[in-house]
Amino acid sequence: MVSSNGILEQRNFLKVTLPHIWDHDISDVYDELLYQTLPEPLRQQSFLALQRTNRALESKVQELLAELTTAKEQFCGEKASDQQTQTELEKSLSLLQATLDSTEELLEAIAPRLEKHVGSKQWISEPQRLFPTCPQLKKVFDYIEANYHQSIGLSDVAVAIGYSAAYLTNLVRRKTGKTVNDWIFERRMLAARALLLETNQPVNQIACAIGYQYEGYFFRQFRQFHGTTPLAWRKTQRSNVSVNQ
Repeated sequence: MVSSNGILEQRNFLKVTLPHIWDHDISDVYDELLYQTLPEPLRQQSFLALQRTNRALESKVQELLAELTTAKEQFCGEKASDQQTQTELEKSLSLLQATLDSTEELLEAIAPRLEKHVGSKQWISEPQRLFPTCPQLKKVFDYIEANYHQSIGLSDVAVAIGYSAAYLTNLVRRKTGKTVNDWIFERRMLAARALLLETNQPVNQIACAIGYQYEGYFFRQFRQFHGTTPLAWRKTQRSNVSVNQ
C-alpha cells in the first residue's frame, strides 16, 4: 500500500508538471487515496469533522437565506409603502391643482367686478395716503389736514410753520413737485369727493364745508380737476357703486 507521503508527492507532481490535465476529479481521487491511508480513528475523526463543517455550512446557508427572505419582505413592504405614499401625494397634488384651478376661475369671474369697484373708489382716498411721507414737510401737511376746511393759503401755512412764503414754496416744490396751494386744493377735492358720495348735501354746502367761500369757484376747480361737475360725478359714482353691489 502506498504511503500517504507517496500519494502527496504524486499529487503535487501531477499538479505542477501537468496543470493542463489537472482538474477537480483528479484532485478528488488523490484526496480519497489520502483519506484511505489514514488510520481508522483519524478517518473517523475526519468524517465527523466534515459532518460538523457540513452542518455548520448548512446552518449558515439557512441563516443567509432567512436574512435574504427578511430583506426581500422588508424591501417589498417599503416599496408598497412608498407606492402608497406616492399615490397619496399624487391625490393631494391633484386636489391642490383642482383647488388652484377653481380659485383662478373664481378670480377671473370676480376680477371685472373688483376692477369696477376699485374704479368707483379711485377718487376716494385716506388723507394719510394723499400726503407723501417726508419728515421735513410733516408740519406742513399736518397744518393743511387740520385747516383745509377753512380759507387758508400759502401765507397762512408759512406763518404757522415759521418759514417765509418763498422758502416754503421752493422747499415743497423741490420735495414733492407741487406747491403748497396744490396740496391744499387736492385735500379739499378729496373731502369733496367723500361728501358727494357719502352724503346728500347740496353742492353749496359741500363747498362751504371744505373751505370755499364761493360755490362758483369750487364748481370751476372741481370741473378742472375731474373733468365733470360735482353733481354729475356724484351720479356716476353712485351708479357704479350700485352696479358693483
